[in-house]
Amino acid sequence: IELLRLTCTDLVVHEGAVDARTEHLPKPVVIDVRPSRVGALLGTQFSAQEIVSLIAPLGFVGALHGDTISVTVPTWRPDCTLEVDIIEEVARHYGYSRLGATVPKSTQPGGLSPVQQRRRRVRDVVLGLGVSEAMPHPFLTDGDLDRAGLSNEAVRLLNPLAVGDDVLRTSLRPGLLKAVAFNESHRRPGVALFEVGHVYPPSDDVLPAEHEVLAVVLTGREAPAAVAVWRELASAMGWGARLDQSVVSAGLHPTRSATLSAGRDVVGIVGEVHPDVLDAYGISQRVAVLEVNLSLLLASEPKVAQWKPTSRFPSSDIDLAFTVPTSVTAEKIEKSLRQNAGALLVDIALFDVYRTDASAESRSLAFRLRLQANDRTLTDADVAEVRDKCIAGAKKLGAQLR
Repeated sequence: IELLRLTCTDLVVHEGAVDARTEHLPKPVVIDVRPSRVGALLGTQFSAQEIVSLIAPLGFVGALHGDTISVTVPTWRPDCTLEVDIIEEVARHYGYSRLGATVPKSTQPGGLSPVQQRRRRVRDVVLGLGVSEAMPHPFLTDGDLDRAGLSNEAVRLLNPLAVGDDVLRTSLRPGLLKAVAFNESHRRPGVALFEVGHVYPPSDDVLPAEHEVLAVVLTGREAPAAVAVWRELASAMGWGARLDQSVVSAGLHPTRSATLSAGRDVVGIVGEVHPDVLDAYGISQRVAVLEVNLSLLLASEPKVAQWKPTSRFPSSDIDLAFTVPTSVTAEKIEKSLRQNAGALLVDIALFDVYRTDASAESRSLAFRLRLQANDRTLTDADVAEVRDKCIAGAKKLGAQLR
């Protein structure tokens, strides 16, 4: 005041309080701090009293309330609003160099989830079959679905990344067929490609459905090649699905395709691409295709593979050729042969199909059955008994032994 008198001659000093209002002053903030949380974050255990003593010189007032400390934050520290802010002050005043190097204890080790492991296994199996992974553009243009023989009903983007690329794909086939056509135009026939990606079929919900899908295309190959890929994949992954040729899938050959069903769910399609679709893409070769819904297959627990001992006794092969009506599928004949061969059957293969002409009402199907026992060498009587049962079972389906 004396200094002010020297510099300000008109200074008037009033006695008592000039302003008694306090509502404009900042309210003190109270934060609950858990000593256990302090130890968990800093890796060093502190008692409640030690924490109060460490923050007291910084203007923080701590009061013990059971297992927590109620800390009143000084008004000049508006940056402290959370429990971690108080813990930081404890560490700063205690000294970072004094904090021990404690490795946090994890309740669960890091690693891939079962679904992630199965997804990687799918890629490894398909790559092991000699199929290369492709990554086509994920968006489609007008006409792409129609060219692939698929429905034009699709979700469209209001703000596409590029003009024209505004259609969300409902199948992975259009992109892979473009890749096949590109390779053929550059004199690279016979490519085998696969893709794992997401499709977005239209839905009545606010958002479209989203499924993860695996698609495989084999150029210059027929439908059995795609079926073989599926069987290898199903065997490695422990999946089970039946082939149903009664339903014709869009964009596929009407007599060289099938759907894959597991229970009541359709999990995929397999077969050959329709010739009209190949013409639309300018592809001159046959293309076998496999497309399966990984969202359904990966979510289900795979069947545990059962170990089978290898027999030390020789096997015996039976070749059976039947004249079969066109209305009876080869799958039905194979299923009948499996049932009638019983436990002695270790392998069965369809190795020949013959038609006299395209309009014939029947065709010849030749199967090779491999029989083997684990405890003995099969006799001629054993083989003959299985052969007679298989022939009788096939005759019930309308087949005649050639």
